[in-house]
Amino acid sequence: MIYAIVSKLLSESLLSLYPVFVKNIGLPLSLQTWSRLFSYTIISGFFIDYPFVINALMTSSGILLSLITIIHIYVSYRGFELLESGVAYSLFYLYPIIILIIANKQFNPVILLALFGVFLLISNTKFEMMDIIKSPEGFIMILLAALTEAIIYFLVKNIKTTNHWNHIFISYFFGAILFSSYFFKNIITMNLTGRLSLSLIINTIIGLFGYLLRFFAISRLETSLYASLSYFGIVMVFIYGVIFNGETIKIKNLFGALLIILSNLLLL
Repeated sequence: MIYAIVSKLLSESLLSLYPVFVKNIGLPLSLQTWSRLFSYTIISGFFIDYPFVINALMTSSGILLSLITIIHIYVSYRGFELLESGVAYSLFYLYPIIILIIANKQFNPVILLALFGVFLLISNTKFEMMDIIKSPEGFIMILLAALTEAIIYFLVKNIKTTNHWNHIFISYFFGAILFSSYFFKNIITMNLTGRLSLSLIINTIIGLFGYLLRFFAISRLETSLYASLSYFGIVMVFIYGVIFNGETIKIKNLFGALLIILSNLLLL
C-alpha cells in the first residue's frame, strides 16, 4: 500500500501545477485542450496492451471515461481561468467529498480537518462572494470540474487493468481524434514553437506522469484514504504559490497544512 500512497502524493504534487500553467501559458483553451489530449494519447500508445484497450474502448465504462474526460478538461480549464485562485481551489476540492458521497461511504469527521486546513491555506487570498456573482459561469464550471473528477475516479476503478497506460489511452483517445479532426487545418499550419510547444512539453512531463501515478493509486487505495490524500494537492498549490508568486507564509497557513497532513495520517 505504501507505493500507492506515495504515487497518490506524487500525482497531487504534479497535477497541482496545472492551474498555474492554465492561467499563465497564454494559449486559447481549445489549443490547451488539444495539446493535452494529443500528447497523452500519442505517448501512452507506445505502452498499452492493444487487445485490452480495443475491447475496453467499446464498453460503456470506456466510452463514458472518454466523454467525461473531455468535459472535465474543458470545465477545469475554464473554471480556473475565470475565477480567483482561492475561490476555484476551494470549490474544486469538494471532489473528495463527492467521491465519498457517490461511494456511499460513512462520512469520516477526519475529512473536516482537511477542509478546515484548506480554508486556512487559502484564506490569505481574495475570497469574496462577489467573485462568484461576477462569474457564475466560472462557478458552474469549477463545480462541474469537481463532479467530473469524482466520476473519473469510479470509471477508472471499474476498468480493471494493472497497466495504467491503458487507462490514460482510453481516457484521451476519442478526445484526441475529435479535437485533431476539428482543428486539422490549424494544426497542419501550426508553428510548434513558443507557447504551443511549451504546452505540449508541460502536458507530457507534468500531466501525463501525474495521471499515470494517480490511476495507479486509484486501483490500489481504499476510497476514504484516496479521498483524504487528495487534499495534499492543496498543500502543494500553496507551496507553488510561495515559489512562483512570492506569496508570504503565515502561521495560519502552516497550521492549515499541518491539519491536512494530520487528517491523512489519521486515515492511514
